[in-house]
Amino acid sequence: MIKQANELTFGDKKFSMILYGAPGVGKTTLALSAPNPVLIDFDKGVSRVKAYHRRLTIVCDTYEEVLNDIQDPEIKDCETIIIDTGGSFVSYLQDYVMRENPAVNKQKNGAISLKGFGAVKQEFQRFTNMVRDVMNKNVIYVFHSDEQKDKDGNPQQRLLCEGAARNIVWQPCDFGGYVQMIGNTRVVTFTPTQEFFAKGCYGIEGQFNVPSIGPADKNEFLTNLFEKARANIEADNEAFAPLKEQYDATMIEVRKILDNIKTVDDANAAVASLPSLNHALTSKKEASALLSEKAKELGFTWDKTSKGYVVPAAESVGAN
Repeated sequence: MIKQANELTFGDKKFSMILYGAPGVGKTTLALSAPNPVLIDFDKGVSRVKAYHRRLTIVCDTYEEVLNDIQDPEIKDCETIIIDTGGSFVSYLQDYVMRENPAVNKQKNGAISLKGFGAVKQEFQRFTNMVRDVMNKNVIYVFHSDEQKDKDGNPQQRLLCEGAARNIVWQPCDFGGYVQMIGNTRVVTFTPTQEFFAKGCYGIEGQFNVPSIGPADKNEFLTNLFEKARANIEADNEAFAPLKEQYDATMIEVRKILDNIKTVDDANAAVASLPSLNHALTSKKEASALLSEKAKELGFTWDKTSKGYVVPAAESVGAN
């Protein structure tokens, strides 16, 4: 389906997100603040979430169980799938691909092969695409952080994950938030620093304080953040709409002027008239390029001295 820019709507936009940080910093509880979530507990850690913040949970021993459970009718109405943790998910996938094709994906010593890692990467991508694009749900990957050192010895926080998945998970995600405690305040940051990588989009950038919540409080931080992101998208659309309307109107005038160019004098008149139109977006640049193309088509060349189009000397007698 082809849609014009002004026909695109994002009121039901689904998001993909990474949340990562040290163990015990509150990543899972934060992830559960997303809209109507279901938690896939690969890490067997849901017991560490306060009982009043727990939500529908898939408890599994194999990847095949997960594939079966997410098709359950009870999951249909959920809006967000949480993978906790992404590192454990990769371990499940390694076990899965080695059992599916041991001759290719498993080494003689029982470890996963290089081709097995490739199969894990493919299945990781397939699962993410299925949840986000086919099932039309938000997807959140929770990771533990792994402190490493750069070449100068400075600490850097990275995703704790084996294999290439730590790289591919960033590519499709809208948001990547690093979760940490600063004093007694839990914060999530969507702007990268020297210490950690992060990712913001749709006007969601910088550092946010995550409020402390008790038994009587609603856990809805990410629900509100997603709504803010959608509102920012719609606001951007609304700001763009009049510019697009003016662009379309101007380009109609541009094409009328170009269609009427028959002589070199017409071309030079267009040189003067096109810049005076009420331009918007890229219309001025496009008008200049279209005029140049039209002049070339008619055999005119640009004269730097007169700053106008001329008929080449060899053709001028015939042209007159």
